[in-house]
Amino acid sequence: MTIYEQIQKSVDYLEDRVNRGAAIRGEGSAARAHAAREAGMSDRSFVTWFWAVTGLTFRDYARRRRLERARILLDSPDSTVLDVALDSGYRSHEAFTRAFAEEFGVGPADYRKGRPFRAGLEKIALIKEMYMGIITKELNDQTVAYFDGFAPDSESKAHEALDAWLKDRPATGKPRRVFGHNIDRKGNQSNDPDNEGYRLLITLEPGEDAGSAPTTVIRAGKFLVTGIEGNFESDPSGKWIQDGWKRMNELIREKGLRPHARPRWFEEELEPSKPGNLRLDLYLEIGE
Repeated sequence: MTIYEQIQKSVDYLEDRVNRGAAIRGEGSAARAHAAREAGMSDRSFVTWFWAVTGLTFRDYARRRRLERARILLDSPDSTVLDVALDSGYRSHEAFTRAFAEEFGVGPADYRKGRPFRAGLEKIALIKEMYMGIITKELNDQTVAYFDGFAPDSESKAHEALDAWLKDRPATGKPRRVFGHNIDRKGNQSNDPDNEGYRLLITLEPGEDAGSAPTTVIRAGKFLVTGIEGNFESDPSGKWIQDGWKRMNELIREKGLRPHARPRWFEEELEPSKPGNLRLDLYLEIGE
């Protein structure tokens, strides 16, 4: 299961609660813990990955979605503003009015009068297509710093360089994502399993200074994504990783997808379900 599928499960859980009027009085630690369980994640990992994948904290997403439901309820003349406020988890007319105006640019009374308003937040849909445990995902441009390691132990060396850089970095607030891929001696992405090097790429905030680390941009593209998990102790050959890539190539053939002329590929490290395991989301670029 990919990280996108996990977070989507928590989104679907919250949406069901909001739609049924079980107002998640939606943003506290108890509600977040329930959503984390739906995603099959620890609370700490859930907080990190919900923000990293959606661009919103769970608290903000829950608050904005219940305000969107409140806006729809205001379309019914049978409810007073106070009725809608209380149904949406607010304790007073005033608190609801402030939150509503902040979200939509007009207060609830003016909204009912037909005044123009700012669009609210629609339900997040992280998965638009899925087949055989593989999803398609469009990624936006991402500015990253990168760290290279070369044989022997290329991945370990890349991780050591990244860890040293992180040690001296102030926290940015927003979680960072880390991707990796094989490289040749010139630093070009390599598809050769007997590659000489490995590159780790970590996301930067807009305008963030990477210090001495080189930077680049992972350009936007459309990718197949699948999740894998295993360990080299029980499978020293890494067949479980090879099988993940094999599944995606089979899907390209079976669905008649157009392969990218020079496909990029990435591995993203995630929290494993069991100690000692390595869990990855694999990305393979396809044509539009």
